[in-house]
Amino acid sequence: MQYGEILHSIMAAQPEVVALTAEARAALGAVPKDFPGRFYDLGIAEQNLIGAAAGMAAMGKIVFVHSPLATFITMRSFEQIRTTVAMQGHNVKIPGLLPGLAAGFQGPTHVALEDIGLMRGIPGVTVMAAASQEELKEIMDRAVATDGCVYFQVPPDLPERLDYCGAPTTFDQPRWLRKGKDGLVISMGFMTPIALKAVDSLAEKGVRLALINLCMLDPAPRKALLSIMGGFEKIATVEEHFITGGLGSIVAEIIADAGLGKRLKRIGVEDVFPDRYTTHEANLQYIGLDAQGIAAKLKRFF
Repeated sequence: MQYGEILHSIMAAQPEVVALTAEARAALGAVPKDFPGRFYDLGIAEQNLIGAAAGMAAMGKIVFVHSPLATFITMRSFEQIRTTVAMQGHNVKIPGLLPGLAAGFQGPTHVALEDIGLMRGIPGVTVMAAASQEELKEIMDRAVATDGCVYFQVPPDLPERLDYCGAPTTFDQPRWLRKGKDGLVISMGFMTPIALKAVDSLAEKGVRLALINLCMLDPAPRKALLSIMGGFEKIATVEEHFITGGLGSIVAEIIADAGLGKRLKRIGVEDVFPDRYTTHEANLQYIGLDAQGIAAKLKRFF
């Protein structure tokens, strides 16, 4: 199911859920037509959008807010999310549409490579990322059931589902995609299917890496991650995000806090702005975050 279909099913089942947009109705499918009394388009005014959402949440509504791009909703509205929503504990759900480099065809200003770092830096905000359509539905159901502010990435072109090793754990725990003895790879969101291709390509060359997908980023499943990481000397993270603030930082913090003696390689966007107006796929290849580029980085590290 696509994002708009999932939101539609949630709104059909729960009359307290409302949807607001800043001219992002295209992502909502039939929601505007089928729920005219619970859908409001506030125009290109993300800060006002968050203020209106906080007001509705204060009146008992569960509010999903939408901006066309993750970078607009997390950066332009950061102060409002922090002060007007999270600090007050309001029940506002924030999908990050087209995160990472997905909007790179519109230029460097439109990519979102710091959204996870920004949102997890606000106390009390739950942060998640989907790697499949199946997980997106799990995440959205959890968002509705979670009191307070929730941010979750909605990457484009997600596979319908991922085939996990054995019966998968609940999505808020690490999920195994591959077992291996030569090292551990932890990935999130849109990067997970790509990391899977990279890991499989290395397995064909005799480098057998374990791969887990992490949907719940904050609060992270620290106990489960420590248990898994304890069995490996080398660990790599893969993310479509700056290497500071996101998944790599989350794992590094957990390792440091526990005093684990592990080597960590953070694979993501280095500390430099992207500089190309091009497609998502071309940007990933240019930066080295396609399957071939990730495999090369993993091979050098492991």
